[in-house]
Amino acid sequence: MNAIVEKLREAYHLDKVPSPIILYNCSENQEKYHKHRQIFNRRFEFMPAAIVLCVTTEQVSVAVKFTSKHNLPLRVRSGGHDHEGECSGTDTILLDLSEMDKVEINSARGIAQIQPGTSFQKLTTLLADVNVMIPHGTCATVCIAGYTMGGGWGPWTRKHGMCCERVVGATLVLGDGTIRKLSMDGNLDERELLWAIKGGGGFSYGIVTEFVIETFELPFEMIKFQIEWNEYCYVPENKMFALRDSTPTLAVLQAWEAVIASTDLTANQLVGTNLKISAKHHAREDGPVNPCTVSHNCVMYGYWEGDENSLWEFIRHRFELTGRYTVKILGKAGCNHKHLPYGEHLMSSWDRYSFHNMNQLKQGLEGLPFPPDEDQPAPHKITSRLVNAQGLGEEGRHKLLESLTSPLVLPGNKHFGLFTYITLGAIIGNYYQHVITPEQKTKSAFPYKDKLFTIQYQTWWNETEKEMEEGQNNHVYTRVNRALDWMDVCRDYAIPNTSGAFISFKDSSVPTKTYFDKSYEDLVKIKQTHVKDPHNHFRSRKTII
Repeated sequence: MNAIVEKLREAYHLDKVPSPIILYNCSENQEKYHKHRQIFNRRFEFMPAAIVLCVTTEQVSVAVKFTSKHNLPLRVRSGGHDHEGECSGTDTILLDLSEMDKVEINSARGIAQIQPGTSFQKLTTLLADVNVMIPHGTCATVCIAGYTMGGGWGPWTRKHGMCCERVVGATLVLGDGTIRKLSMDGNLDERELLWAIKGGGGFSYGIVTEFVIETFELPFEMIKFQIEWNEYCYVPENKMFALRDSTPTLAVLQAWEAVIASTDLTANQLVGTNLKISAKHHAREDGPVNPCTVSHNCVMYGYWEGDENSLWEFIRHRFELTGRYTVKILGKAGCNHKHLPYGEHLMSSWDRYSFHNMNQLKQGLEGLPFPPDEDQPAPHKITSRLVNAQGLGEEGRHKLLESLTSPLVLPGNKHFGLFTYITLGAIIGNYYQHVITPEQKTKSAFPYKDKLFTIQYQTWWNETEKEMEEGQNNHVYTRVNRALDWMDVCRDYAIPNTSGAFISFKDSSVPTKTYFDKSYEDLVKIKQTHVKDPHNHFRSRKTII
């Protein structure tokens, strides 16, 4: 038996806490070990020394005390979606909280008690069944913990703010194994710890084993929709994807930015939205990019509170001058659609291009509204920045489109399942403009409440089972390095009226202070004062210290 595992089991026995399942790399549980060691970003392959499948707060506490006593590196995962792989590590003790997925909903108090391993597909369906909801993310397989501690952007942000704004309590295991119940009316150190986990990033301040989150009433009618400009078509002769139209991307970007900055009543029915713009090849010999005429595939996703007639009128009014587009209704939910499970109908990913759909186009078929690969693990790289309150402005838009039009984005990438693009996620809306007061804005550590939207640069590859089986003998690897070079260029691209970075879109090359801005010094102080972690065992590359 693994010596570390034997000692850890002994620690549970001595503390009179039932021992959880502990996996390590041996013949008797190798299959289960390999399943639990995998994380969402397949760019990283880690081999933890032991994986502890905790199901109670007390089990987490014993493991924390054990690793601290024996000076062993510690990692924690719930859904495993950390883009830089910081939720795991080789030769670490990995606390896997994916089995902690209980949800208790108290409709009378307007709160939900949610354990960290609860996925959004499960959680949103349970909430909708009793006509309530919380601000959630866009990927069904993401779990509540890391999402909320990073801020919690999603399709409800314009109306209800980041998820972290609605956290009113939590159960937290500190660095010495102490279990603390945090609440808004607790003592000073409890209030400061609660403030820190509301957007101050994961892992730094302890291990959360339960969140208490305020719910809101589910609307009568919700529609998830998409609008697409410059759709792709497949050209068999040269095995390339081409754009059907040549609508200038600038027109689409300007229209979308005007909508999210608007304060009129119909714009408020757009409770959340993002805009995905695909990068494209531009040869150096073709001269400078003309940002006024360049065209990219653009897809706007949105959640609409209202019926289809009001949605169609909104689209016509706001986008009829942008050029030819197609509209798809992707799903419906709300009190009027109780027969439709929310998590299955409104929770496909907004953040991915689907290789499955691209293969459908190759065969002359329509892509599916819910591609089966959108939430599947795959290698990827992410980086980000945010747009200041005044908006990009003319020069900012031009520079953004220049960054998306590059010789580093090779022609034919999509044929090999290599996707390079940005997603713009709206933050500004009725909640941060009118609902929340300046004093209330200080109640969470998330520092970017006054930004207009996020810019998330993304590169994904090797997404199909066939490609994964091919491993390194895959043509995509003749292209990935240049796509990652494109990411490096974009990270440092001079785009006026942008600043900061969003910790949920983690990039280890971005300085930690950039993620937390004006909250940074207070977060460091809270870490040093309240977490009882003098040797900083709760650390990874992008924790607060």
